[in-house]
Amino acid sequence: MVKKLQLKDEQWTKLVNLANDSGTEAKVEPSHASARLRSHRLVSQDVNGLERVTEQGTRRLSQGR
Repeated sequence: MVKKLQLKDEQWTKLVNLANDSGTEAKVEPSHASARLRSHRLVSQDVNGLERVTEQGTRRLSQGR
């Protein structure tokens, strides 16, 4: 059984918002939530500063809150 990463409310909300806004091109301000999500490879950031949910992030979202 895979242990799911526990996310704080701010981190979970950020992950859900990024998944829902996958088509938008808004630059994201750096935050503690973003750093943790990137360090666990749930979110990636491109050279333009745009954040996207990774495949791992999508799997984490499917596990539920």
